[in-house]
Amino acid sequence: MLHTKTLYEELRRYEQVKDEVVQTSIKVARLSKAVVYSVIRRDMAAAEKALHDMEEVVAKLKKMIEEWPMFYGNAATGLQEYVEAYSLYLFAKEGRLPSREELGVDVYTYLMGVADVAGELGRSATEELLRKNVEAARRLKEAVESLYLDLLSLEPRDYELRKKADYVGSQANWVSEKLFYATTCRQTSEEFK
Repeated sequence: MLHTKTLYEELRRYEQVKDEVVQTSIKVARLSKAVVYSVIRRDMAAAEKALHDMEEVVAKLKKMIEEWPMFYGNAATGLQEYVEAYSLYLFAKEGRLPSREELGVDVYTYLMGVADVAGELGRSATEELLRKNVEAARRLKEAVESLYLDLLSLEPRDYELRKKADYVGSQANWVSEKLFYATTCRQTSEEFK
């Protein structure tokens, strides 16, 4: 027969840890949005505070999945959000993306998170165009295109990762279209003055 008392306690612990991993991952995702929106608004002080808070929660999440690796799938989305937010922050601050080693995540999580940066760079390009800063938007477009070419060079076989690479390509096209309209319409309106 089963030792139900011991198994009951172990099962409760298992369920408790799983719930905690899920909730911690959600908290990371929420903090990542705070980082992203702060960077896009150019509020780097708020971005740094949210990033600091997020790094503390990510450390806790990593420790949990190190002890309970079967819950990695429950943590993956939060870790991808962490990669995205940290990457956007570092790109805005230093003009580069962090390495996988800097973030301490596996290659798949890293690439999925880095690919999502393309959307945030596209939003940043739109903000720059609204400020009439065409050169900054052009640099952001070039960064998205470079990211797309880098992802393609990796020849991903995984369906989800290939979809992310296609997403980056569509973001590059989207930013190009916005630049086209911003520069063409601006030139046309200046000709009619």
